[in-house]
Amino acid sequence: MGLEWCNRASASVAALSLLAACAAPPQASARDLADANDTGGALKATSAIEREILERLPRLANGAAFRVGDETVVGDAAYAAASGRTCRRLRLTQGSGPTSDRLACSDGGAWFFVPDVFDTSKAAD
Repeated sequence: MGLEWCNRASASVAALSLLAACAAPPQASARDLADANDTGGALKATSAIEREILERLPRLANGAAFRVGDETVVGDAAYAAASGRTCRRLRLTQGSGPTSDRLACSDGGAWFFVPDVFDTSKAAD
């Protein structure tokens, strides 16, 4: 009985470990969040700085920073989103303040911002 009980206990522990490992969802990557934000909506630029950012996007090297007014912009590599658009995640820093992420996309024409469905700007507060 001792050996049989030990085998059953070992099998139960292994099954519970596997269940616990499979139950936790994977952490969302920045690209996963960007894809989720690309819901088909488009936001027009609301300032001269935003307009200049969108105009310079096609020429912006991946990971290179550029300044527009007091805003520093760094763009990730462009990728083909599930929506069929070409999108880029942008990291924007105003002065010495905190960095925020924006998603910009193009459907073959001009670039535009897309809504943040997770409203991550309020999550940081």
